[in-house]
Amino acid sequence: MKVDMRSIYRFEPIPGADPLPSGGDIYYECECGKIVSSVSFIKAACDCGNLSGGQGTVTVQHPEKVKPLRGKLR
Repeated sequence: MKVDMRSIYRFEPIPGADPLPSGGDIYYECECGKIVSSVSFIKAACDCGNLSGGQGTVTVQHPEKVKPLRGKLR
């Protein structure tokens, strides 16, 4: 089941984030347009395979293709 995270959260870019931050309110947006939590406890992945996560961790294949975002409930 795929959920559009933009319908639940309001996202703001995090400027100058190097290395990629992680935390409960941090999300990663891949260049393919999908958003994945930085600490995903459920199985999650973007369409191109750059981001994949589950059990509290996310694997990023190409960090340069990821934009970190701070998410707040609408």
